[in-house]
Amino acid sequence: MEKIKKDDIHNLIKTALKKPLYNKEDIEKLKRVLAKSSGVSNPVSSSVIVRQYEDLVKKGEVPRNRTFERLIRKKAIRTSSGVAPVAILTKPYPCPGQCIYCPSEQAMPKSYLSNEPAAMRAINNNFDPYRQVKNRLLQYKNIGHATDKVEVIILGGTFSAYPKFYQEEFIKNVFDACNPRPSRDLKEAQIINEQAKYRIVCLSIETRPDMVDEKEIRFLRSLGVTKIQLGVQTTHNHILEHVKRGHQTEQSIKATQLLKDAGFKLCYHMMVNLPRSTPELDLKAHREIFTNPDYKPDGLKIYPCVVLEGTELCKQWHLGAYKPYSDRVLSDLLLAIKEWVPEFIRIDRIYRDIPKESIAAGSILSNIRQVLKSEMEEQRIKCQCIRCREIKTKEYSEDLKYKVNEYRASGGKEFFLSFTDKNNMLYALLRLRIPSQLSKKSKHFISELEDAAIIREIRTYGVSLGVGGKPLRETQHRGLGASLIEKAEEITRGISVKRLAIISGVGVRGYFRKFGYELEDTYMIKEL
Repeated sequence: MEKIKKDDIHNLIKTALKKPLYNKEDIEKLKRVLAKSSGVSNPVSSSVIVRQYEDLVKKGEVPRNRTFERLIRKKAIRTSSGVAPVAILTKPYPCPGQCIYCPSEQAMPKSYLSNEPAAMRAINNNFDPYRQVKNRLLQYKNIGHATDKVEVIILGGTFSAYPKFYQEEFIKNVFDACNPRPSRDLKEAQIINEQAKYRIVCLSIETRPDMVDEKEIRFLRSLGVTKIQLGVQTTHNHILEHVKRGHQTEQSIKATQLLKDAGFKLCYHMMVNLPRSTPELDLKAHREIFTNPDYKPDGLKIYPCVVLEGTELCKQWHLGAYKPYSDRVLSDLLLAIKEWVPEFIRIDRIYRDIPKESIAAGSILSNIRQVLKSEMEEQRIKCQCIRCREIKTKEYSEDLKYKVNEYRASGGKEFFLSFTDKNNMLYALLRLRIPSQLSKKSKHFISELEDAAIIREIRTYGVSLGVGGKPLRETQHRGLGASLIEKAEEITRGISVKRLAIISGVGVRGYFRKFGYELEDTYMIKEL
């Protein structure tokens, strides 16, 4: 049996570019014809076509064709939120928490298992941040994704508990992996990244509420962090005490206000099915964070508690002192939560990637999101969270409506601005905050934010486009972000606030400079 020759693949690409292509099946037909003519049973893979197409473009033998790129792209959903997400892990290191449900696998960061997908990639790269980022970007490139706008998600438990020198070196290496050349220090790496091919537009870390204070926030800003994943877990103190979480709700509330006032985007980690909890208490906790102004996060990861070998919870389970929810009870609870979630919150996850062979007891429904989607359709339940309303890979619509959702949160005021279509599908958003210090007329703990409103997030959804790329059917680069910035400035002027700040990802500073914003320490600021 013959192997498909490179020249034949080149001819397939050139033939495809001359034809009117409408969907992925058109490409598959050409691949089957090529396989048959070459005497090969399996058609050439899309990743091979991607590599050969890029080679032809580089040599100038074919023009770049965005329609063709869209059709050969694998796993298109991966970058459909407008960025290329890159999840990496920190090295194994002790955590200040003593949570009874948390695994402590040797040679792994606290709470992570070696057979989780992101952990396996980290192990293969010896937990080296540079290699983890480089290899993940290469994977995206090989399956046809734009990687100009990178969202780095740093996992590994409590990042704030690591030594400061390790944190700085870790993040410097993250930037170096996206930059064309190595840097002498973190500050230089950030400056280089402003004009790099792979620009870090969002940098996220995980931490605990009791690790957050004003000093820690200023340090995180010096690192370039823009998003915090905060381990809140529940709003019930008696449950937090029983699971030995090490903090109470009062610390979650305080950390939430400090982080929002500093402009961070905030994602809560919440756990259902914890010991001493019930479905009723879990639903009450989520309704609390959706409606109580002391909470109201921007994002949410829901992790149903499962029993893992070697944990204190596993001992309780063996003694009959803990019983996990059935899949039916868990599904009904998650459906009720999704039915309540407001439009300004994104539910990033409703299950953690723990392989079923590691779970001694608890739900092993790793596809629970799909199960819930099917049940919601049957029951005509609609989830209004951001993730469920993102346009993902859909084409741009000219018929968009501007919306403003105003609400009180953490002592300040939030304006959630968005562009949606007639079905309330989300195309772009902006989060504008009037910090608690402005409401109270008190001094801000970050001097650059004194007397300023702050844009905490701005994002245009849909398939990620390269920097400077012209939209074909995509939503990005059509001026939606610019329009939302203009609206935010109007609102800020309208409430007699004369300065507007943006917590900008390092790689987006150049974009905001176009609108008159200038860098002051770590924030982009404009005098209105």
